[in-house]
Amino acid sequence: MRSEHNIQILREWLVGWRPEIELHGAEHLEAASSKGHGAVLWIAHFAFNALAAKMAFAKAGFDVFHVSRPEHGFSKSRFGIRFLNPIRTIVELRYAAGRIVIDRANPAASMNEARRLLRQGKFASITAGAWEGELLVRARIGQSAIELAGGAPRLARIAGAPLLPVFVVRDDSTGKIRVTVEKPIDLDRGQDKAELIQSAAQDFADRHLAYLKASPHQWRDWGKLKAHQGTLIEMEAGCLSSAF
Repeated sequence: MRSEHNIQILREWLVGWRPEIELHGAEHLEAASSKGHGAVLWIAHFAFNALAAKMAFAKAGFDVFHVSRPEHGFSKSRFGIRFLNPIRTIVELRYAAGRIVIDRANPAASMNEARRLLRQGKFASITAGAWEGELLVRARIGQSAIELAGGAPRLARIAGAPLLPVFVVRDDSTGKIRVTVEKPIDLDRGQDKAELIQSAAQDFADRHLAYLKASPHQWRDWGKLKAHQGTLIEMEAGCLSSAF
């Protein structure tokens, strides 16, 4: 699936890729826009999320700025970052309103930029994973657990914006890709930071179950599951959430 996604990127770069994409849950994006503060889109790590989601949002007229690592693309090597990864970012920027690159030397800068855009009514998307984060939360999925960075819920709370889970799956029988924006995750302002992030991460993990049952082969994080040993919050310095 990952190789196929890379081929889709290259096809779009060379001749154009025109998949059939359906956007479901646009009413949640519209509700956020009507209130004038945008939303944080927490995108589940499925095989076809990166390009198809951006296409769907752009077609529907939503300005989405994607928060990503400097290594985002095909390779983490210095050669790849300089010469290969721009192929992917150039393609994605045809549909994304912009890219907010995390500066690990000054993580506050990228997060302040995301907050500024949210307060202008724009949208910020963050792919779920444990690759960046001051707070890593272990959320339960079935009998196992997955670690997630807490930057998305924390950003949403600080900016006063809703946190919307996004799931992208392809129907293998038709080839149609469905981008689903679910209702907001409840961010109880009475909770402290750790409780809020843990609660949001568990809600997000729970919502994976239906998609994992329907399209288990499209989820990219099976190899990252760990034995469930209760809630675990770890601190890591200098990463995505440290701006807050």
